[in-house]
Formats: sequence, C-alpha cells, structure tokens
Amino acid sequence: MKIVVSVENAGVIDEVAEYNPTFIEVRLDRMEGDPLDQVRAIREKTAIPLIATLRSREEGGRFVGDVDLWARIVGPIARYVDIVDVEARYRDHAPFIKSQGVQILASLHTNEMPTPPELGRIEEMLRSYGDIPKIVVKPRTREDLFELLMFTFRAQKPICTSIMGAEFRYARAILPLFGSEFTFSHAGTPTAEGQYHIREMRQIADLLK
Repeated sequence: MKIVVSVENAGVIDEVAEYNPTFIEVRLDRMEGDPLDQVRAIREKTAIPLIATLRSREEGGRFVGDVDLWARIVGPIARYVDIVDVEARYRDHAPFIKSQGVQILASLHTNEMPTPPELGRIEEMLRSYGDIPKIVVKPRTREDLFELLMFTFRAQKPICTSIMGAEFRYARAILPLFGSEFTFSHAGTPTAEGQYHIREMRQIADLLK
C-alpha cells in the first residue's frame, strides 16, 4: 500500500518521516507564507518523494485564483518535487509541468457519484494529459462504493481512486487492495473529511499485509 501523507508546513516533516510514507503531499493551497520557500525547506529536510498540490476551491481546496496564477505558483515549485497534481481545469499547463521532469497526477474531485461509463470517460480524459489519473467521488450507497471498487479493479493501471466524506471512510483503506495507486492521510490536520492520520493508516496497512 502506497501511503501519501498531506502536510501544510515544513515543521511536521520530522514527525511524518517516522511513519515512512511513500510520498509526502505538499498542500500549497493550505500553506501560510511563500509556498516556494516552504517546499524548499521540506525538500531539504527529507528525501521522501514529494507531490505538489494546489487544490482549487471547486474541488475541495482553498485556491481561488485563475489558471495563470496557478501556473505562476506551481511552475517554479515543480523542479523541487516528483509529482504535480494537475486538475483538469489546469491541464493546458501540463506539458510545461511535465517538461520539468516530473510526473503528472491528473485529478478530478466531485461531490457526485458518476456511473461506470462516466468514470471510464473521466479516466480517459485524465490520461490524455497525465501519467496517473486520480478520481475522487462521493458514494451515496454501498452499491455506489461497490461500483467504485469494481471500476478500480478493472481500470488500466496505474490509477488512483478515493472518496469524499466520512460515511465510507474505510474505503480509503480498501481501495488500494483493488488497485488504487495511493491512499491519502494527514499529519494532524485533515485536508479532506474522513482522512485517517498517517499513524492510523500505517497501522491499517501493516494489519492488511
């Protein structure tokens, strides 16, 4: 299980590293001060691979700027990380980001539960500009969750799937068993409702081995 821990500042890196996450997601939209300085500080503190994410308000984050501002913030940071999360709304900048030698985590977050054919179309769109599609949806029923599990199992790999909300939070631990590339956790302050702390997710992962 590849565990990603989302952080908002460089001060938690030493504590986070003790849990040996596969990746650290740097949530640029939740940072105070200069995001570039924060990313540099995090890079100096650890060799753990980094994912840079500037999440829009429309998809559950705090960033409210336009596409060009997104690029001006993320562009200089790309050289210090290994993967950049690029929502579909910012995909025109994906070629430049990729030219910096990083992978693209092409993401879409929705409060809806797409049908299986819709999930397939979303996946195809995300793969058109990214290396790893990340699809985050909101199941309303167990049947919805079962459909997400089956989609994840059958989809071309790599793929990352997850859920919004706390009702089916256990899906965050189950989806990797069906082929999801990553599971996201937090280091004290959840960046999404229902996230597990990195300590809890490490315990779950160890028990599921």
